[in-house]
Amino acid sequence: MLTLTGKVNMCDCCQPSCALFFDSIAPTWDSEADLESLNVKLDEELEYFGIKPDEHVLDVGCGTGNLTAAILRRLSHAGRITAVDISSRMIEIARGKIHDSRVQWKCDAVEHMDGLKDLYDSIICYSVWPHLKNPQKAGWLFWDLLKTGGKLSIWHLISREAVNKIHREASEAVNNHILAPANETASMLRQEGFSIEEIRDDDTGYLVTARKTRS
Repeated sequence: MLTLTGKVNMCDCCQPSCALFFDSIAPTWDSEADLESLNVKLDEELEYFGIKPDEHVLDVGCGTGNLTAAILRRLSHAGRITAVDISSRMIEIARGKIHDSRVQWKCDAVEHMDGLKDLYDSIICYSVWPHLKNPQKAGWLFWDLLKTGGKLSIWHLISREAVNKIHREASEAVNNHILAPANETASMLRQEGFSIEEIRDDDTGYLVTARKTRS
C-alpha cells in the first residue's frame, strides 16, 4: 500500500537492500553534484519533453527532489506531481527542500501502484530504470497508469556506460542493476503496445520516450 510517511511496505519488488543503500547515501546525495549546473541541464532537457502546464506527472524515483522541482517550474497552479521513491531518507530530504501543495510524496516502491489506471499525462523515470527489478512489469504498470496519449520517458543525463560503471563500483545492493541498451528497452515497450518516439543512447545521455496511443 502506498503511504506518505513511515516505512515502505516491503515485498520482493522492493529490494530492501536497495532501499537501505539509498537511505545511507541520501544525506550526501546533493553534495556530490553541482546542483546549479544540474538544474540548468534539467530545465534545458525538459523543454523538449512537451509537458503541459496542467499535467499530472509521475516522477518515479524522485530522490532528493531535483527533477520534481524542475517539473514544478513548468507547471501552472493546475498541474500536479506524484513523486515516489523507495528511500524514506531521500523523500525526507526532498520534502524539506520543496514545500508545494502541487506535489504528493509517496515513500514506496512504484510497483505497489498496480491496479490504478489512467491517472497520469506523463511518467518520467529519471536515473531510476536500472533499479526497477522487473522492467517488463514496469512497462505493464506504466501503460495502465498513463492516460491515453500520455508519455513515458526513461532518462539519464549520462551515458549508459557511465551509469553501469557507477553501479558496478557501488554497493552490492546495486552493482547488478544494469541499464540495457536503449534499443532493447524500446523494443520491450513496443511489445507492450507503446509507440516509440525517441531513442538516444550515446555519450550525451540515454533517453527512450514512448507514448500510449490507445486505451
